Amino acid sequence: MAYIRSYDTKQKRKGKTVKRYEVCWREPATDPATGLPTGKTRARQESYPTRETAEARRDELNHAKHGIGGTAALADAKKAGQLPFAHYAAGFIARQRSKVAAGKLKERTCDRYEGTIKAHLLPAFGGKAVGAISVADCDQFRAALLVGRRPRTVRAVWQMLDRVLEYAYEHNAISAVPTDVIDRAAAHHGVGDDSGFEPHPLTAAQAAALAAKVGERYSVYGLLVLFMAYTGLRAAEVQGLEVRDITLTTRPDGSCRGSVRVQRTKSRVRREWITGTPKSKASKRTVPLPPWLAERMADYLADVHPFANMPEAPLWPTRTPGNASVKPRLIWSAPLDLGGLYAKIVRPALAAVGLPASRPAYAAEDGTAVPAAKGVRLHDLRHTAAVLWPTNGVHFMQVAKWLGHSSYVLTLTTYANYIPEVETENPLPEPVVPVTKPKVVNLFG
Repeated sequence: MAYIRSYDTKQKRKGKTVKRYEVCWREPATDPATGLPTGKTRARQESYPTRETAEARRDELNHAKHGIGGTAALADAKKAGQLPFAHYAAGFIARQRSKVAAGKLKERTCDRYEGTIKAHLLPAFGGKAVGAISVADCDQFRAALLVGRRPRTVRAVWQMLDRVLEYAYEHNAISAVPTDVIDRAAAHHGVGDDSGFEPHPLTAAQAAALAAKVGERYSVYGLLVLFMAYTGLRAAEVQGLEVRDITLTTRPDGSCRGSVRVQRTKSRVRREWITGTPKSKASKRTVPLPPWLAERMADYLADVHPFANMPEAPLWPTRTPGNASVKPRLIWSAPLDLGGLYAKIVRPALAAVGLPASRPAYAAEDGTAVPAAKGVRLHDLRHTAAVLWPTNGVHFMQVAKWLGHSSYVLTLTTYANYIPEVETENPLPEPVVPVTKPKVVNLFG
């Protein structure tokens, strides 16, 4: 049973000795190595400045004595709650690193988690006891986070805060996750109608116009625009393509059929190319090419690509750096950098054909901040395929497979507004009341 004893300190306040109140109790001792009880008990004490707080703690301990873990679990939980947020953030990242080692998480994803925590969470909560982080603290942090940041950034930061606090909860450092109380939808979006995500799929005519404009400078990249708009591959998947990933066959009638296999991704990290696996298990897929695109890819590999006989050669070439007087030349032995291609070639081509281009925020010459422009991104070529398929009769479940979505729900949620509704009459007939024959037999006619 916990009890309170008071003692005098060496401090003085208004000429009087300051008292403190110590909560004392005994609890079963455990073996540090196994955690099993040793049959002995040990004394525990906690000091408080007022009798009221000491009494509250005493009552809490006496109540916990009859629960699972007893008073030891309650005391350990208090100690865990006094550890800083940074301690649990480090533990969370260590858990993610173990997932990377087990092949259950991509290293670049773990790096992104760690970068988000270091940039946004540690400055705000790093040195604060995790048990002292309140709902009000999270609410204030969210309010500051929403100012001047893209909804995508807000979502990423808020998710990390939630997951680190969830990790602390799993380790009995907090009794509840304070972010759960706050409306997550409000944390994900800013004020107004802007959702932060707006696909800009192109029509077939717009895709053709863009490809033609890009092709004026580099015909190979004009074909690339059509390839991306009609296969729906992600940027990292396109960068990871090799010659061996294209399968082409000629039918008896002379027509060409083909497909592209998605087996790997390539991303540029700190000037180095990192080969990885696709986003999910469903992302490893085979996407058929339209017959006309298969014909053009066959011509490309036969007449344009200098290393078409080398299975592991990059499917698409990159470019050397150039300037106003020297036109960059194509390099067929290195992966294509789609980010640079968009900035140097695709963005000007979008403007030339009358389409809005996506552009990051920047500072003008006079120092004025120019906000980001939300226009057509390279990723919108993937959206283009996702919209062209259902509008041309492809079932949404097949669309999901070709896009590499792990769930059909994701496809429906993202592209529901683009799936055509077929207006047909309801064919169900009017119900008829069944006629029952009488059970009485008429003997007289």
